[in-house]
Amino acid sequence: MAQLQSIETPDTESRVRKTAVLAMVGTLVFACAMSTYVELSTRSGLLAMSNLPMTVLLPFVFWLLGNSVLKRYWPRLSLSATEMRVLFCLLWVGGLFAGFNWATQWAGMMAAPRYFASPENRWEELYFDDLPNWMLPLNSPGVVNGFYQGLWSGVPWGAWLGPIFWAGSIALAITAIGLGLTALFQKQWAQHERLVYPLAEVSLELTEGFDRKPGWPAFMQNKAFWAGFFIAALPLLWNIAEYFIPDFPRIAIFDPMFGRTGRRGAPLSRYLPPFAFSYRILPTLMGFTFLCDLNILFSIWSVYLVGLGAQYAMNRVGFTVGMSGQEADAGVIVNLFSNGAMLGLALWAIWAARGHLKRVWRQVRSPVAGEASETTILSPRSTLLVLAGGLLYMAFWLYQSGNSPSTLILWMAAFWIGLFVSMKLVAATGFAYLFPFWAGGTTILGDMFVGTRNMSTPTLVSTHMVNHRLLAGWRVPTALPNIERTMARSTKTNRLIWIGVLLGVIIGASYTVWLCYTWGGASFHSWALEGSARERYNIIAGAVGDTDRSVPDLEKTGVYLLGTLGALIFAVLQARIPWWPIHPMGLMVMYSWYMRIYILDIFLVWLAKLLVLQFGGILLYRRVRPCCYGLIVGFVFAIGIAFLVDVIWFPDQGHGIHGW
Repeated sequence: MAQLQSIETPDTESRVRKTAVLAMVGTLVFACAMSTYVELSTRSGLLAMSNLPMTVLLPFVFWLLGNSVLKRYWPRLSLSATEMRVLFCLLWVGGLFAGFNWATQWAGMMAAPRYFASPENRWEELYFDDLPNWMLPLNSPGVVNGFYQGLWSGVPWGAWLGPIFWAGSIALAITAIGLGLTALFQKQWAQHERLVYPLAEVSLELTEGFDRKPGWPAFMQNKAFWAGFFIAALPLLWNIAEYFIPDFPRIAIFDPMFGRTGRRGAPLSRYLPPFAFSYRILPTLMGFTFLCDLNILFSIWSVYLVGLGAQYAMNRVGFTVGMSGQEADAGVIVNLFSNGAMLGLALWAIWAARGHLKRVWRQVRSPVAGEASETTILSPRSTLLVLAGGLLYMAFWLYQSGNSPSTLILWMAAFWIGLFVSMKLVAATGFAYLFPFWAGGTTILGDMFVGTRNMSTPTLVSTHMVNHRLLAGWRVPTALPNIERTMARSTKTNRLIWIGVLLGVIIGASYTVWLCYTWGGASFHSWALEGSARERYNIIAGAVGDTDRSVPDLEKTGVYLLGTLGALIFAVLQARIPWWPIHPMGLMVMYSWYMRIYILDIFLVWLAKLLVLQFGGILLYRRVRPCCYGLIVGFVFAIGIAFLVDVIWFPDQGHGIHGW
């Protein structure tokens, strides 16, 4: 019986055929379009909502299974292992821009202010003169109304060229910075700290053996793989019958958290956040995180429970922090602490890599011919140039959007601290729902360090408007270390990433705009197109119209720095004491909304891996790993079949197949 125990070094420099390239680009176009169509038109669920979304996994899994059949019966037509990995990476980069991940929310942010402005919400009166109009569509007749109501005369592409261009430019700048950070730290993380890269390792093992010789690939011959496949696939395939027979009994184990019976979970106490215990059993998440280290898994769920206990205690006694009139309640306190822990993790990552960074700097100053480069993807000097260029352009972009120099520096610091830490931790854990706190943290930190009283109206508008819903490309950096790992230092990786970003922005934005003008954005009743944008612009109106603004607050700053200190202490203890069980990552995610949804999955994975290692050791662990791959492939396959049934037989009444 074939085992998935070792990985051959892929010949990443082998020729990728032109026909394969055309197939890859066509697959990416189809995946991005289908992701948006399923979200808006059929309303079957969300394909794009994580750092490795279904927009990527669905076409990859169907190519994987289809290519296995080709390899068995028509090996000359099958893709090689290198071509499969290039396909996966291209889909990964480009697919991050589709649907809910960016395109639909961005389009709503672009069109909403002029369409939903009214005398009641006072948007026009309060801040329309301070909107960054250069990033919005032209205010020509029919442009905004046609977006939401439909326009039979065709799409006014001229009005949208500016927004698409500026979105693409900031996506390229963020990608450049992410590439620079990956090039700078990848060798440290992979060779010295030995991160496991679960998201990359699964793709490497599944594509092993595609060499166009006759026969089944290794994973298709493994019984453990098929056990996991059917465990994940059968409940979803069984439920398809209920689409046609309403009284057919359902197996709801893999239903989304916001399922048909309401939110899955329970409010534990009035002193805790609403639905502090929520859950969604997600086989893909469990399959990837099974490769994560036990101490990280333990730290995530155990420290999350500690965070809930701290919130309960503070709410129970009414404990707050901050100056009179701007006190922070328990939730904000834990949020500030977690933001501080994120800074601590970033400082520790840099400190741990200090020797490596010194060697990189030496190679920048005086390179030695024939010496192995300390950077990946880019040369040491190119790494610094790309980093500097990306940071300068991003600062210019943010300044033009309305930020003052002080808030610009703070915003970029919070943004890149969060992304830098997430890049490393996603590579370490395989937890694709790990997002940085910059989306809310930048406004919280701005209030704490600068104070809204010291911000102009353009600055207030910009700091609240430029967020995860508008900013293109912010998900790309977390994928880059895994992509570099998958491509195994290929010189083609750099080009592949740039092509994927450009295609992703253009396809995601243009198809969303076309769909809205063709059918009318309002007809989709989409929260991404309407609700999220209205919520954000109402928040801006509240911030601009607020007469009781905040000032810098030392007490809140103390909580933030306490989180930094806590993460540093935990990092030192873990590095110096072998038995220390808590990874500092737990402090960072203890307030994460996504942890409320997936904390049960993390606990179950930790328990399963603990039992496997306790009773079977490393040998049993290696035998179980293919079962985890089967969970991933089986669940994605069944999701794809369910979506296909929805699109064909229920094009206007989707069944909420996949979501949070």
